[in-house]
Amino acid sequence: MSIVHTHTFARAGAWLGQLLDELVPPGLVPEGAADWQADTDKDYCPRCGASAGEGSVTPRGCAFCLNLKFPWQRITRLGFYGEPLDEWVKHLKFHRRWRYGQWLGQQLAEGISEPSDPDNLIVCPVPMHRLRRWRRGYNQADLIARAVSEAHGWRFAPILKRTRHTPPQTAIPPSRRHDNVRHSFDIEPVDLKGHDVILIDDVKTTGATLCACTRLLMQANARSVHAAVAAVADPKGQGFSAI
Repeated sequence: MSIVHTHTFARAGAWLGQLLDELVPPGLVPEGAADWQADTDKDYCPRCGASAGEGSVTPRGCAFCLNLKFPWQRITRLGFYGEPLDEWVKHLKFHRRWRYGQWLGQQLAEGISEPSDPDNLIVCPVPMHRLRRWRRGYNQADLIARAVSEAHGWRFAPILKRTRHTPPQTAIPPSRRHDNVRHSFDIEPVDLKGHDVILIDDVKTTGATLCACTRLLMQANARSVHAAVAAVADPKGQGFSAI
């Protein structure tokens, strides 16, 4: 499958966006956004995304990920999963504030550095199973990824797919989340040789979903994978087991 063919998905997404505009008032900017600022790369560990003060991250990681291995090269986030970002994500996912996905994607795009080879870069969302997407009406990671793609003019390529309808990660204890997503994803028959990928999701907790998706992209010969999410849960936070 050629990467170019993924533009068909982009056209379908544009049509869906027009339809949703008619059904749901846009409400692009979340309440309180005017007084909020996204994190810089000095506020968190670029390996795992956990909050970390300047000088507390070494080349081997921070206190939460020291010597751990990740399949992605780095991670970018807007902030930790706490007020007000957590409420915006919840409204995006569960209260049909689908336009928040576009706004979050625009903010995330500002934090992603311009790649050295933009012509061979693709933006890929973490997929949602078709049954859950049918119930929700959209995939929030898809909306965020489209906005990142449009902001920079990078190619949008939804080449990953969810093959098993598993319980939401929020319903699974953190220790079992890697098992919950194992063998739950697949990839279109593409060859990503010479391509870099920005993998987009809304929230990272244990990283199980991002790991599974990144490995598939690397198996398809991706040159590198850069994970980017709206929020990262604090590994020591009270809500880590609940999101």
